[in-house]
Amino acid sequence: FDNGRELFADVVMPFFGLLPAADFMMGSGVDFERGLLVSTNLRTTDQNIWAAGDVCQIWSPEENQYRFYYGWKNVKKMGEIAARNMTGDDIHWETATDQKLFIDKHKQLVSPYWEHD
Repeated sequence: FDNGRELFADVVMPFFGLLPAADFMMGSGVDFERGLLVSTNLRTTDQNIWAAGDVCQIWSPEENQYRFYYGWKNVKKMGEIAARNMTGDDIHWETATDQKLFIDKHKQLVSPYWEHD
């Protein structure tokens, strides 16, 4: 953290790619479909486990279903939210990018995944 505070954990597991590799969580009691199911604050059904990134499906109250949110902007935001919530905050997920591909006025394919800060 910026203030020098450290957070200790038993394990930190980063996942990369668009196909979640979370089979090792099966049988752990954490709900799993195509990915780990998490609430809007990125907490799994085990109150001591949060998930972020391509490995989780986040509950969408608007759609009444769990959704994957891909792209580096979304994944970055998920990590920030999960980390803050692990330290006691109660921040809820809102998508960081428009998930759509489209053709712009110059007839170029545009995607939020290709934009960089």
